[in-house]
Amino acid sequence: MEFTPMVPETTFQYADLSIKHIDAENTLAMVRRAIRMGYDAVAINIDLGDISDYYTELDMLWTPGSQNNVDGEPPKKKKKKQQRKDELADGIAGILKKKLIPPPHYVDVSQLNTSELEKRGKVFRQFSRITFTANEQVVINKVFIHPTILSYDIVAVRPGEPSVLDTLSRKTELFDIITIDHLEEERRKWLSVSKVMDRIRNDGVFYEIAYAESLMPATRKNTLFNGRVLIRSLKSKNIIFSSGAETMLDLRSPVDVMNMSLLWGVANNEARKMISGFPKNLLLQAECRGTGNGDVCSMKLSDAEKLAGNGEEEEQDGASEEKVVVGKEEEAEKVKAPPIEVRMNHSQYQALLQATKNANDMMKKIKASKAASSS
Repeated sequence: MEFTPMVPETTFQYADLSIKHIDAENTLAMVRRAIRMGYDAVAINIDLGDISDYYTELDMLWTPGSQNNVDGEPPKKKKKKQQRKDELADGIAGILKKKLIPPPHYVDVSQLNTSELEKRGKVFRQFSRITFTANEQVVINKVFIHPTILSYDIVAVRPGEPSVLDTLSRKTELFDIITIDHLEEERRKWLSVSKVMDRIRNDGVFYEIAYAESLMPATRKNTLFNGRVLIRSLKSKNIIFSSGAETMLDLRSPVDVMNMSLLWGVANNEARKMISGFPKNLLLQAECRGTGNGDVCSMKLSDAEKLAGNGEEEEQDGASEEKVVVGKEEEAEKVKAPPIEVRMNHSQYQALLQATKNANDMMKKIKASKAASSS
């Protein structure tokens, strides 16, 4: 995830964190439409369905003979050879039926028209997201360590059983969203486990309602019922509204989404949070998921070397500027324009440079006073 500082000029206004990816052309068209509707942050969602149908990290550890012998007695030699052949055939057949977890998908920003966002002082952001259904507890223990899963910005889980929800409550640092999108009627028993849901919410995990299903007659009743139960259980806290759109007709503008939230019994003062404030908190929480206790951020060595090189260049530029004594007007003209990545205006960048210079001068004075006192 490319982190853009959340300064007032770049804070996003509305976010849709579930635009489903089916093919590249359809996804690009939906992202363009979302930008025209007023969204400046979107997440391209790849929904896998049941995760047990895909390769996971521990599938590679399967070896013939790993299955336990059903009989308590040790098998005979001929029986043992036949058993190993059967295990080998069953294991290979099971692995061949599974699919590979796809990598994240991003749209080409150069093919998007973000001029309207830039006029409002906003910056377009796109994030990758993966969603899967977990029907077994054993699957959860191995799926989160999959390297492809770790490459996504946002990880969403669709629990199938209350026991799965209880397991997820002990692994809240590994995922970001619990969704009720495409939640079948016979698998919504966990919606009534309010104590476990509160514990998960207090750990920073968000719950999601996808409104695209409410637009279809076949799934409208089930979607409205599940959403009302979820909102009543959590009292409208840490709940986000996303589209879950598969076509452009499923997308709705932010104002329409806030009006639609009345169908789930959401108050007017809470509706805006579910497409603006809570998504922002979710993205910040997802950024911390790749850090150590939210303090240490890991990155590639090449990126770290680039940052170190930029820091040395700035120090050299600062030292050369101190030697040159010019008037205030000339000094203001010589201040470099802020980099594109920082997204600050000229006055903010100049104030930041001045504050950094003052801090360096203060450190020099402290070191000089310590050296004088020690001598």
